[in-house]
Amino acid sequence: MGSAEAAQRKRTGAWYTPPDLVDRLVSGALDGWRLPEGRPVRVVDPACGDGRFLLAAARALEAVAADVEVTGWDIDPEAAADAGAALTAGAPPSRTVTVGSGDALGLDWQRAHYDLLIGNPPFLSQLATSTSRRRAGVWGGGVYADAAVDFLAMALELTRRHGARLALVLPQSVLSSRDAAPVRAEIDRRARRRWSWWSPEHHFDAAVLVCALVFETTDSSREPEQPAPLGNWTGIVAAGLGIPGVPPLDASGSLGDRATLRANFRDEYYGLVPGVVEGGDGPPLVTCGLIDPGRLLWGARPARFARQELAEPRVTIDRLSPAMQAWAHRKLVPKVLVASQTRVLEAVADPEGTLLPGVPVTTVTPLPLVTDDVTRVVWEIAAVLTSPVATVWAWHQHAGSGLSASAMRVGPRTLAELPWPDGSLDDAVDALWSGDVTRCGRLVDAAYGVDDVELFDWWCRSLPRHDVTPAR
Repeated sequence: MGSAEAAQRKRTGAWYTPPDLVDRLVSGALDGWRLPEGRPVRVVDPACGDGRFLLAAARALEAVAADVEVTGWDIDPEAAADAGAALTAGAPPSRTVTVGSGDALGLDWQRAHYDLLIGNPPFLSQLATSTSRRRAGVWGGGVYADAAVDFLAMALELTRRHGARLALVLPQSVLSSRDAAPVRAEIDRRARRRWSWWSPEHHFDAAVLVCALVFETTDSSREPEQPAPLGNWTGIVAAGLGIPGVPPLDASGSLGDRATLRANFRDEYYGLVPGVVEGGDGPPLVTCGLIDPGRLLWGARPARFARQELAEPRVTIDRLSPAMQAWAHRKLVPKVLVASQTRVLEAVADPEGTLLPGVPVTTVTPLPLVTDDVTRVVWEIAAVLTSPVATVWAWHQHAGSGLSASAMRVGPRTLAELPWPDGSLDDAVDALWSGDVTRCGRLVDAAYGVDDVELFDWWCRSLPRHDVTPAR
């Protein structure tokens, strides 16, 4: 592919689907499906490209003696023309073909409905300047949701009749992103997932991991059912990675009942730049890469900040702006620091309040009314986060959210909802303070009432390996 073509595909989000994935999705879409009786099956792909999904679906349906009406739309007139040619060439007389060119998200569908919607809609990252829409989606996707979320919402509307199916290849971010949550909730209310697929491998020229989902719509006139269980969508990735399920927990409240949680973002990053230096006597700057489960790697591992590598990054506070100086002093309190992109939750205690968090490290600060012994609470929070239960729970909230298949992205909102164990944490705190991370994890699980060998072994295998003096 030439660079110009690649750039155009990135701007439009158009990436042609490999034939094996086309066949896989068509098979999943038709598996166990009760076809409409006495009329043709109406099939649509609102971003049909060269028509490969429509053609595969039409052939599969015709193989079981079904008549088919296929409809395709694509924003690229040349692709739409190719689709029309492919769908009509050698087609049986019973196949009706309609293909048009235009942006399906902006079309007036005039209450159209279909028995099967299938395809691979455009992926347009809302975090990339070159592809951003700079507004909320017209069908329900939030400002930062991938454009594919709008296609998913539109698909639900176009297959709204009971028993219809929608089958889409989607970016894995759809499974866990906050801005896709309203669309996920509406699908959980009006449809049931019948088939899913996910792979940690890249299947397109685009640097994005994908999943494939098939839903069957239910009777929208009936009373709404209870929402799907938490983690229903992210469980697709968790299962693909072999991550254990979340066991029943003895819990009381949540981490958010005991602490405030904040993450630093772009403003703090640029605000820190003038004050970050190598060495000196300012407070150490702790980036995500310097946090391991229960261990601070500052001074043992170099850190990268503002395009430079620093062996011992510190912050000279008087070089910061007045606003950032105030921010720094607010952060120099007893707390726990949590890394954001991890395979297991990585948290380190700062009971003396001597560290400054980098970006996007999450700061967990005990609430003043929890107890007079703030140091004790800091260690308890760090211990709870350093456990198999906390990690597997987080995975089932945010699997598929990380930059790689094997990592999850966690932040304040998720961590605040982490269930708090009912049992005593005294022995777990002692274990963590002494540097025995695995013993800490086992004892925290016991405080949750959990004795799960498979979960514990999985967590131990996932822990980073190194030989670094534990933090005190």
